[in-house]
Amino acid sequence: MSAAIDLEPLEAAPSPSLRVAPPPTSGRLLKYRADRRPVAYVCAMFAVHALVFFLAPTWVAALCVVPLAIGSMFVAPINHHHQHLNTFRAPWLNRIYDLLLALQTGIAPFAWVLHHNVGHHVNYLNQRPHPRPDESKWTRRDGSQMGRVEYTIDLVLHHQIDIVRLGLRHRRYLRPFLWMKVPLWTILGLALWWNPINAFLAILLPGFLTLVHTAWATYEHHAGFYPTSHYDASFNNTSPVYNYLTCNLGLHTAHHLRPGVHWSLLPEIHAEILPKIPPHQIHPSFW
Repeated sequence: MSAAIDLEPLEAAPSPSLRVAPPPTSGRLLKYRADRRPVAYVCAMFAVHALVFFLAPTWVAALCVVPLAIGSMFVAPINHHHQHLNTFRAPWLNRIYDLLLALQTGIAPFAWVLHHNVGHHVNYLNQRPHPRPDESKWTRRDGSQMGRVEYTIDLVLHHQIDIVRLGLRHRRYLRPFLWMKVPLWTILGLALWWNPINAFLAILLPGFLTLVHTAWATYEHHAGFYPTSHYDASFNNTSPVYNYLTCNLGLHTAHHLRPGVHWSLLPEIHAEILPKIPPHQIHPSFW
């Protein structure tokens, strides 16, 4: 399997002014030093999930469901970034990291790649009734805008169908998506065999809640914008706190212009394209 699932061949060639020099790498393991913080967080949260699963009595595990889900909600954007540009140099480390991310976020390895990278990023300017609408569509069949709850339910219910549909067109990513089910389902099967109640409370339920929250959170990225270009298609949150917690996911226009660029480089791109983004699509506060 390829170590670099960043889909840069699908990007439009950037103008010379949008080319950014990568920062120094950290050596043998990580491609970018900036990933040390998110990797440490993902591993720490996974350790917390494991401790609850192995050590907590049922009542404690039940009390931990919501805190685990909230903690995993901040793993979700890290997963998003990893699926655009793999974190580690070694493919085998990326596949292990895929599993840690999947067990916490409810999103299987390579599911982001299919649904988000080759689906949403290619089609996000198109909404129904367009014949090839965005996989994260926010309009109904008649073109009217969904509400946030309707969008969330629709995305949660249909994302697996869209993954398979896209996978049949992009078999390069369908194969690893299917192969990675083997270790993922093996781990989940062993967890359910060892302690089914704690497996549900420490892994499955927090993961599902995180998946639902991910769908809920993505509504604001594009809903209600009828774009004429990439520059007026996205909502941008420039809060330093928000972007610290999500690894610059708030700089969404820059991300869509250069989806294969590492998240730590997005502020530079955002600053350059800022005059082209409509002011009402820039939000400076966390909420």
